[in-house]
Amino acid sequence: MSAFNQEQYRPALHAALREFSALIFEAPGFQSASFRFSEPIGPGENQELKIRPVVVAERPLWQNTRAGLAENLGCGASKKLLWELANSSRILLEAHAATTDGAALHLRTTRKGHVLIDRVRATKAAAEAAGGAAHDRQKDYPLTRFDAKRLLIALGFAGPDGTLKPSMHAKYRQVNEFLRIVDAVLDELPPRKNATASTPLVLVDCGCGKAYLSFAAKAYLEAVRNVPVRLIGVDRNPNVIAFCRRTAESLEMADSCTFADAAIGEFRPDAQPDLVLSLHACDTATDDALAFGVLKGARAILCAPCFQHELQKTLSANLRPHRAILRNGILRERLADLLTDAFRAQILRVVGYRSTVVEFVDPEATARNILIRAARVSRPGTGTALSDYEDLREAWGVTPYLAQQLSSIEPALAQKTDA
Repeated sequence: MSAFNQEQYRPALHAALREFSALIFEAPGFQSASFRFSEPIGPGENQELKIRPVVVAERPLWQNTRAGLAENLGCGASKKLLWELANSSRILLEAHAATTDGAALHLRTTRKGHVLIDRVRATKAAAEAAGGAAHDRQKDYPLTRFDAKRLLIALGFAGPDGTLKPSMHAKYRQVNEFLRIVDAVLDELPPRKNATASTPLVLVDCGCGKAYLSFAAKAYLEAVRNVPVRLIGVDRNPNVIAFCRRTAESLEMADSCTFADAAIGEFRPDAQPDLVLSLHACDTATDDALAFGVLKGARAILCAPCFQHELQKTLSANLRPHRAILRNGILRERLADLLTDAFRAQILRVVGYRSTVVEFVDPEATARNILIRAARVSRPGTGTALSDYEDLREAWGVTPYLAQQLSSIEPALAQKTDA
C-alpha cells in the first residue's frame, strides 16, 4: 500500500479549507460544520470539532465545541483555531459544512493523502424557506464588518455622506475579494517568531499606485482582526506617492505609513516585510516585486500580474511542436502570459513558498484577474519543485527574468537551457 503523501495532502487541504472558511465565516445562512481529525484535539479521546453560529448580546459569534466544551469566538479567533488544528500533525479525515439554503461541502481524505470534496449547491426552495432567495440577501463583505465610512470617503469610493458611488461598485467588490484573500493567507501562516500582540505586521506594497487595497487591508486587519499594521508603499510615480501620503494623513495613519518614490529593485525597507503585495505592476515590475518579497524574507506574497512581454520576446517562433501557436501574434501573447505566470508560481515553489494561482475578481470586471498567492513554508530547493521547473524551462527553451533575479538563492534556476 502506498504511503500517505504529505506533499500532496497539505496544498490540497489548504485549498479545501479556504472553501470551508468561506462557507462558515462569509456565507449567509451558515448552519453547522464538523471536522474529524486523526488524533485527539481536546480532553480525552475527542477528535471532532463542531462549529455553529450563535448570537451573544446581539453580536454574531461562532461556537466551537470539543469534548462537550463549548467556546464562543469571534470570526478571526474561530478561523484561527480551525487553521491551527488543520496545520498541526493531525490529518483531517472528514469534514462537513452546510447552510440553511441547502449549500454544503463534504470532505474526505484517503489513505494515500488525496483530499476529495463533494459540493452541493443551494436550492431555490431551501433559500426561500430560509427567508428569501440568496440573491436578495445582503452579502457579507469584509468592509461591512467594521465602520469603513471614513476609509471609503478618503479613497474616493463614497461621497461625503458615506454613500458608495455607482461608478465604484466594481472596485468595491474587488477590494472586498482581496480582503478575503488576505484573511485566508494570514490564517495559513504560522505565528510570527518573538512577536507580541502589539508587534505590527509589516505590509509592503510594491508599485503601490494609490494604494487602495493596502489602505483597506490595514484598516480591516486593525479593526476586525485587532492586528496593528505598518504599511510601506513604493512607486516610481511621485504624484501617487504624494496622494498616498495625503490619504494616510486624512485617515490619521501617517505615523504607521511610509511611502517612497523609488524603483522596486532599488528600494531598501527599514523593516522585514511579513506580507508583500504587487497588484497590476506591468511586465518585469511584477517579477521585481516577487524577487523583492523573496529576497527580503516575506512570509507571504500576493501578486496580481499585469501586461507582460519579457517572455514573449524570448520564445522562439520555430520551437517545435508549438510553431502553429507561436506564429500567431495574439495566440503567442496569450500563451506567453500563461507561461510567465506558470514560471512565476513554480519558481516561488523552488525558493520555499507554497504558491497557487487563483482568480482574483470576476473575469467580467477585468481580463487581468489572475492572482499568485504564496506563503513561505520550506527551505529553497526541496521536493520536486526544482525538477518540475527545469522540465518547464527545457520544454520551452527559455530562462525567465525572475529566475535570473533569484539565482543567488538557487543557482540552478538560471542555468542555461540547450533548447
